[in-house]
This record gives sequence, structure tokens and C-alpha cells, in this order.
Amino acid sequence: MDILTYLADRPGEVIAKQELMDHVWSEVTVEEGSLRVHVAAIRKALGDGQFGNRYIANIKGRGYSFVGTVVPLADGTESRNAKCALQGRLPVRPIVMIGREAVVSEVSEKLRNARFVTLLGPGGIGKTTIALAVGRAAVAEFGGEVHFVDLESLTDPRHVAGAVATSLGIALTSKDPALELVDFVHSRKLLIILDNCEHVIEAVALLAEQLYRESEQIYLLTTSRELLKVGGEHCWRVLPLEFPPDGSEQKANAVLRYPAVQLLARRVAARAGSFILTDKEAPFVAEMCRKLDGIPLAIELAAGQVAALGLKNAVARLELLKLAHRSAVARHQTLKATLDWSYNLLSNEERIVLRRIAPFVGHFTLEGARYVAGEIGAGAGGIFDAIAGLVEKSLIATRFDETQAQYRLLGTTRAYALEKLEEHAEVDVVFRRHGQYVAGYPEPQRVALLAIECAEADKSSHVLSSGEPPSRLNLVQTGCRDG
Repeated sequence: MDILTYLADRPGEVIAKQELMDHVWSEVTVEEGSLRVHVAAIRKALGDGQFGNRYIANIKGRGYSFVGTVVPLADGTESRNAKCALQGRLPVRPIVMIGREAVVSEVSEKLRNARFVTLLGPGGIGKTTIALAVGRAAVAEFGGEVHFVDLESLTDPRHVAGAVATSLGIALTSKDPALELVDFVHSRKLLIILDNCEHVIEAVALLAEQLYRESEQIYLLTTSRELLKVGGEHCWRVLPLEFPPDGSEQKANAVLRYPAVQLLARRVAARAGSFILTDKEAPFVAEMCRKLDGIPLAIELAAGQVAALGLKNAVARLELLKLAHRSAVARHQTLKATLDWSYNLLSNEERIVLRRIAPFVGHFTLEGARYVAGEIGAGAGGIFDAIAGLVEKSLIATRFDETQAQYRLLGTTRAYALEKLEEHAEVDVVFRRHGQYVAGYPEPQRVALLAIECAEADKSSHVLSSGEPPSRLNLVQTGCRDG
């Protein structure tokens, strides 16, 4: 217990083994083996390593670190009621959160002022993690009335109100459950977190708008890959973790300043027992985080490959769509499952456009997407509506320059879209169109674009072809050269 409390008092810090021994056995000389035995006993008691949960990490050559989540008890009391009030109705699973502290603070302030905020972003970007952190920070302010509602398992939109009621401890009996729910709670001060809304978004939107309009004390925090588009909603777009850009300093101390690298290092240490980043390995870590676009889920999944294969081999063999995590929720067990979840919610036109814009590496224009996607059977405006829908559903990233909007597929999404392109036997025709479009660029712009795309196709060989038929990689690279 002395060892555990000493480590837990300084979560995230690396405590030297000698310092631990001096604290626990201040007047006794003991061997290091005694410390290892007691740490092993603590891990066993806590179930360290089960279901992906880690509490004490061994940092090779340095000491031990408590890597679980620590939540202080109010006024030092440990009564059951005090614990419930402190935690609210939130999952008790630990949160691994790096580089999001400012976001949590800003979202909390936004929620306090606006009452209704949607965390928007693609799958795996960390929306749920941020929402839980905001909820835990707000427990005292809401007197424990913070309720988390995970909507992932719902298949019938009619059950949304019932799911919220269950979280609130309410049994609904009327034929209009949404109205009954509003009547029950309109006078209470609550924070309701609705997680994973996109597949039942219309029902969630109607209920959220009712709750917001019928009370001035109900606060709503939703997470979704698409906005609810109702009155009172304020959008907060969740961005990827910062990662070392091309051309930045590649020393260990330099790359470790970036949250994406910090997360990767921490998760590898949790999987392997220890991980010390050297200057020699730093460029490989930077490259991996760039390939993964700073997406927390992708980084956590990739950490397993690093722990098993070593850093250099993991980067060389990185297969974005096959990264897996057995203990995650179903839609997050692989990156392919995460993207399948989003893809299955698209209209037919949006699916066609998504796969047909896969040849673009980096940013592209609406006109470029229209040319390469070709006819999609939805009339002249179909391509524009599809692009708008993909942007709204967080599958295409956007930026604006002085003249027009620029669009981009994240690396994981592009790898997925290329698979869909091959499934539909459209690789030849779409890459030919892409080559024709690029050929129409002014010479300097065309040369620059092809240099980028051929370099990316080279890098993508490990992402797309490992374990797959060789035709896919050859087609991607041939399309680049033909352009």
C-alpha cells in the first residue's frame, strides 16, 4: 500500500526504484528484488493488463510510473454516496488523454455558456475521451448529476429517449417517451452526454432540441461524426493530435514535444513494459505519427505493432486498416471497423464519390473531385451534394485559401477508399481520369503535384500492399506515373 500510494500521489511521473525503496523501507536495507515482488503483487490486485487497463508501468533503467487515472475524493470521505456524487453517472474506465487539456478546458467553458455543444470529428479522433473528461470536470458543478449515454448499441431510433431515461434512473410508460422524459427532468439541473449519435442522429436531434428548449438548466454535450443541425447547438470540431511535420527537427527531445508522439510512447510502454525513445528512432516515430495523421485511435492501435515488431519494422510494415485492439468497442477494434461504421451510414452517391476521390494525395479542389469522380447518376448537382455530405460526416477535411475551398482525405480514410475502389473494379478508369486531370495542370504545378503523389505512393506501398495482391500497389503507382 505504501508503494501504491506513493506512486499514485504522482501520476505520470517516473519514480526511481531507489527513491521508492528509501521511502517504503527508510530504515531497512532491502534488495531491488523485494520491490519487484511487491509491484507484481499490486499489479495482480489491480488486474493490471486485463481488458487493456494499465496502472503501473516499468520504465526500463529509470523506475516505475503510475499510468492509471487518479480522481480525488471530495473532502476525503469514502462513503458510497460521496463516491457516486463525485463520479456522477459516468463510466469508471480510466482515460488516457494526452495533449487535450486545453481542449477540455475550452469545451467546458463553451458548454457553461452555450448549454449545448457537439464534439464533431471522424472516428477515433478522441471525441468520447474529451466528453468524459469534460463530464468528470463538471461533476461538482452539477452536484453529481452528470449522465453518460452510450448510443452505440442502439439499432432502433425509437429507443433513444428510453436509453437517456435509463441513464437518469427513470422508467417511461407513455406513448410519447420523449415528451414524458422532458416533463420528468425540465426542472432539474443536469449535464447529459450523448455519445456516438450519428447512426440515430434524427432521433437524437429531436430529443436534444426538446430538452434544450424546454429547460434552462439542462446542459447537453454530444459526440458525433455529423452535426445534429438543431436550434441551440454549438459545434466544436475535434482536431488530430499535433505531430512532427516534414522538415522539423528529428531528435528525440524535439519529437517528444508533440502530443501524438507522447501518446505513442506511452502506449508502447504500456504494452511492452518500457520504452525509451532514442535519437536514432525518433525519425521513425515522427514518420509513423504523420502516416497516422495524429489520430489517437490509430496511434493506440499502432502501439501494439511497435511493441511486437520494434519501431523500425512496425513503420515499414504499417497496415493502417488492419491495426487491431481486442478490448475496444466493436467499432474501434480495427481502423477498418471504424471506417465501415461511417461508410455504412453514407448515401449511395457519397459512397461512390468517396472511393473515386481516393487517387488524390494531399489537397484537391471541388472541380478536381468532379472531374475524377465522373457521373454518379444523381444529376449535375450530385457530386457537389456528395462532397458536402462527406465533409459534414467528417470523412473529408477542408481548408480555405483566398480563392476556393481545398479538400483532403486523411491517410486512413484514403487507404480505405482505395480498397473500396478495387472492390468495385474501378481502379483503372478512375486513375486514368485522375491522370488526365493532372495532365491539364500548368507544367510547374503538375511536376510538383506528381512529385508529391509518387513519393506518397512509394510510402503507401507498406500501407496498401503488405499481405495483399500486388496488383493494387502497382495500379496506384502506375496511375501516378501515367499522370
